[in-house]
Amino acid sequence: QVLGHAPATLGIYSVTAMVASIVASRIYGERVDAGVRVRPLLLLSVAGAFIAAAAATFGHLALLVAVTATGMGLSNAASTLVFSYGRYHGRVQALDTTAYNAFLRMMVSLAWMLLPAAAYLIVDLAGAKAVFMNAMLMAAIWGGLALAIVPRGQTCPMERRQGGETDEGRNLPLLMAAAASFCMSFAHSLCASALPVFLVREVGLPDYAPGLSLSIKCAMEVLLILLAPRIMRRVSARLLLSGAAVTAIIAFNIIASVTTLPAMLFGAAMEGAYYGLFAGTSLTFIQGFARGRTARATALYMNSIFLAALFAVPLMGFVAQYSSFGVSIRLASVGAGAALLLLFLTRRQVSE
Repeated sequence: QVLGHAPATLGIYSVTAMVASIVASRIYGERVDAGVRVRPLLLLSVAGAFIAAAAATFGHLALLVAVTATGMGLSNAASTLVFSYGRYHGRVQALDTTAYNAFLRMMVSLAWMLLPAAAYLIVDLAGAKAVFMNAMLMAAIWGGLALAIVPRGQTCPMERRQGGETDEGRNLPLLMAAAASFCMSFAHSLCASALPVFLVREVGLPDYAPGLSLSIKCAMEVLLILLAPRIMRRVSARLLLSGAAVTAIIAFNIIASVTTLPAMLFGAAMEGAYYGLFAGTSLTFIQGFARGRTARATALYMNSIFLAALFAVPLMGFVAQYSSFGVSIRLASVGAGAALLLLFLTRRQVSE
C-alpha cells in the first residue's frame, strides 16, 4: 500500500518468495550434505538480502516480484545453513545439541519479536524506503559477521553412520516428522494470521490488543524455547511435541472464545507456551531421523514452515470470508490434531 500497489500484489510477492525459499533451502541442504563449503552459500544469501532490499527501494512491481521476492527466498534459505552448521559445530565441540538448537531457534524468535515492530516504527518516522535502506545496512553487517565467524573452508559433510550405512531409499520416519512440523506450523500460521482482526473486529477489544497479545505470546515462546532442552532431559522429544500439540488445541479454542482482555492475555500465554515447546523441540526431533544427512533434514524442517505459511494464509481468508475469523482460529485445532496423529505414528521409529 505504501509503495502504491494493489493488495493482490502481496499475494504474488508472497508466493514467489516462498517458492524461492523452498527451492533454495532444498538445494542448500543437498549441497551442504555433499560437502560444499558453507561460507559461499551463506554469502550468496547475504547478497540476496542486500539486492532484495535495494530493488525494493525503487518500488516497481516487476522488481518486487522478480528481484526482491527471489532475493528474500535466498535470504530465508540461510536458516538451513545456520541450523546445519550449528548442529555440526555442536557435535564437533561436544556441546549439548538439543540446547544449542534451542538457542539458535530462540535467536530467530527474538528477531521476529523485535524487528517487525522496529520496521513499522521506521515507516512511521521516515517512510518505507528507510526500512529498505536499514535492511541493506543489516545485510552488510550480516555479511561481515559471516566473513569473520565462519571459517573459509568450513564444511558440514554427512555424518558417518555406524556399520557404513547409507541413506539411499526414502526416509519415511523423516518425512512423517517433517509432516508433523508442517501441521503444527500450519495451525500456528492459521491462528496468527486471523488473530489481530478477530480481536479488534469480532471481539471488540481495543486497537492495542493484538500488539499486547503478541508481546505476551513472544515472551512465553522465548521462555519455553529455553526450557525445552531441560524438559527433554526427562521426557522424549516426541512426548514433548505431543504435549505441545495438545496445548495448542486447548489454546486455539480458548483464544476463539475470548471476550475480555484478561482472557486474551491467558490465551496469548497458552499460545506462546505451545509454540515455544514446539519451536524448541521440533528441529532436534526432525534431525534425529536424518540418517546422517543433517542438512537435508534441516531443509525439510524449514520448508515445512515455509509451506505451512503459504497454505494457511489463503485458507484463513477463505474461511473468514464465508464464516468468521474465530472459526479460522478454531480450525487451527485440526492442524494440531493432525500433528498429534503423525507423532503417534512415529512412536516405533528410533531417532538418532
